[in-house]
Amino acid sequence: MQKDLKIGLFVGLVITISALVWLATRPSLSPIARMSHIPNPEPLQESSVSPNELPAVDTNVDETQPPAADPKPLSPDSSQYEQAVKIKAQKFHIVLKNQTLSSISQKYYGSAGDWKKILDYNQNTIKDPDKLIPGTKLIIPD
Repeated sequence: MQKDLKIGLFVGLVITISALVWLATRPSLSPIARMSHIPNPEPLQESSVSPNELPAVDTNVDETQPPAADPKPLSPDSSQYEQAVKIKAQKFHIVLKNQTLSSISQKYYGSAGDWKKILDYNQNTIKDPDKLIPGTKLIIPD
């Protein structure tokens, strides 16, 4: 048993050293070589506009006056931000010890008889309507 352990450690060490030597002797695997294969972005081209064609700058600006308002203010196109379906805000309730669906219904609806609404809306969460587990998060429908 002891001899097998020594042989296994020796073989593992030889494999590790040979892998490190192989990696160290491969120039294509070095970080510098890998970075040289990154394509360079296209160089910036000089503008074809000569300095004489640039717009003139008004140097007679009165800095004490506020700038004139634009005749047409920029406003985003609100049509692209409208939602097709409005999302309703939902109420949540965390079940406390000794709470029942009737008591939760009484709290949110004012009637203990509306407990079936809560049960129907939380079918995946509530396994047994008679035994609510404290800490369970329930969605309270409108």
